[in-house]
Amino acid sequence: MKKFRLLFFSLLFVVTTTGFAENFILENQTAYPLKNQKSKIAVQWATSAKEVDEGNNALLNGAKLNPKTVQVLRQSGKVTLNIPKKAEYFRVLAWSKGEGDPDFLTNWVEIVPNKIYTLKTEHLVPTVLMSGTGC
Repeated sequence: MKKFRLLFFSLLFVVTTTGFAENFILENQTAYPLKNQKSKIAVQWATSAKEVDEGNNALLNGAKLNPKTVQVLRQSGKVTLNIPKKAEYFRVLAWSKGEGDPDFLTNWVEIVPNKIYTLKTEHLVPTVLMSGTGC
């Protein structure tokens, strides 16, 4: 009976600690992060349309991105990402030199839990085009 109780509570603990965490998979098919270089790739999260606008304005005005909204990815390939509490949107940012403003970004995407998102190189748009200065 003790073994059954221990097994039951162990399973209950696993379900309650992992069962409610929402995530999705980002299948990174880009070259970022480039090996042996200082490049990096990250996901930026937003909880509302207002935060999306704030993220866009930060890049347009050369302001720093809010570090609380950015999660750096250390690997390419399939990456399971836990969705932050209340996050509704995400986009991917990429830096060629690993510092300053990102060189490339994707459009904002509405989050669908348990979905596999495929990121290809052609999804990354030069950040300079966002402000219209690259046209």
